[in-house]
Amino acid sequence: MIRKFGARRLLGQGARGIRSLRATWSDRGGNDLASRLALEFGASVPVMAAFIDRFAPDRVARGRFRDSADTVLFVHIPKTAGVSVGKALQKAFDRFHGVEWNNVPTAFRKATRQAVYDQSKGNVRQVIMGHFGWPELQVWRQHDLQVKAATILRDPVDRVISNFNYNSSDAHPAREDFVKRFPTIESFVRSTGYDVQLTQAIGFVASFDDVLAKLTAHYSFLGVTERLGPSLALLSRTHGLPPITEYRANVGTKPADDLDPAVRTLILDRNHNDVKIHALLLRLYDLAKGN
Repeated sequence: MIRKFGARRLLGQGARGIRSLRATWSDRGGNDLASRLALEFGASVPVMAAFIDRFAPDRVARGRFRDSADTVLFVHIPKTAGVSVGKALQKAFDRFHGVEWNNVPTAFRKATRQAVYDQSKGNVRQVIMGHFGWPELQVWRQHDLQVKAATILRDPVDRVISNFNYNSSDAHPAREDFVKRFPTIESFVRSTGYDVQLTQAIGFVASFDDVLAKLTAHYSFLGVTERLGPSLALLSRTHGLPPITEYRANVGTKPADDLDPAVRTLILDRNHNDVKIHALLLRLYDLAKGN
């Protein structure tokens, strides 16, 4: 079960690894935070502790994920400030590989083959970015390659409505067809899958422990759109990259406050775990800001 996987495999070998992690967190006051958040978000303490240790801005050591030659797989979830982040990453990494949105499997495999070959020659920091997700990450796992994934999450309600607004606008090439298929925001929401952001990032999950364990096992960075500046600063600091400039472009407008409550409820009902992971990350970023 994933719960055992999270508590044992992620945190060390067996009970000794868990006791060691608990002792470490107790020494620096982290265990209290992990216990509180585990209770609030419905997760086990060891799995929450490992998640915090890996992603909390004030817990991750400078350069923890830095390598002289590596490739970061940046999962771009639609309407989470991808254009802004893409511009920033092109300047931060030695090489940027973009994955075409309309041919993801083939484009991702092509970018991977080039990046892996270049990485084998050493001394190059690379990033592959695009609308790929968990199925594409399996390509790296199948070839026994280190998966160092990253992504940015956004408030589910804001993201869904921003996505609808964009697809309904003149900026979208297929606007006419989209409007015919989804004349209302409610019809669009009902067509979307469950936990859209997490499903793209880590596939299916059966518990919130699954969410935390899979992210901890395969990701080295998680950011949030609402804290884009601090998120990019964390990526730079923990991965040993140059300072990353925040570009504010095409992040979408804030949805109207008068959104039909029924539609808001529908979005929340279909994105239960997305809501939780976004709230948890926001909490960790804001706690770091207060320190």
